[in-house]
Amino acid sequence: MIGSSTRSRLFELRRDRSAARHSAELLDRKREVLLREIARRGRLRNELRAVVAAAYAEARLRLGIARVELGMNGIEAAALAQPARQPIDRRDISVMGVRIPQLSTNVAPYRAFYGAAATTESLDEAGAAFTALIPQLVALAQEEIAVARLVVAMRKTTKLVNALQKIVLPRIEANIRAIVDGIEEDERDEGVRRRVGRVADRR
Repeated sequence: MIGSSTRSRLFELRRDRSAARHSAELLDRKREVLLREIARRGRLRNELRAVVAAAYAEARLRLGIARVELGMNGIEAAALAQPARQPIDRRDISVMGVRIPQLSTNVAPYRAFYGAAATTESLDEAGAAFTALIPQLVALAQEEIAVARLVVAMRKTTKLVNALQKIVLPRIEANIRAIVDGIEEDERDEGVRRRVGRVADRR
């Protein structure tokens, strides 16, 4: 006779198989969403990289002109007079369970705090160029962080999907087949015993 524990185990395995299949489908959909988001943000990041590189090159050029006119000591002295007041605000959003920081900063127009007598217009232009670069750098940092976190999440999700599809589900299927085969064999043996019993009763 087939024990109730065997049938109960078969029921549990089938329930586990259904849950594993459902989990694999959900994770696969999550992976697709993450891949699309990585592609979208990756394009935005690359665009920002190009913009920042061009703006930074321009700011460096203006700073180089000021260095020729004032010397490095004059630039450093002017820099010490400038207050560092560029706070960055942050809030997090969730993309398929991945925390993505949203960064923002309110940058006021450049204002020189050093004395005009000891500086040149080129230094003012360099300061304005670097100040204008700050929001672009913050935006780039946001997308760099977002892409990095999304890639990590996508890799973890891929590993989970592969584990479910290639390890967990095949193992459950093998256990189900083994139990079903055992049940079918026991049922055949039981059928043979009944036929033998009926033949014996007739004699």
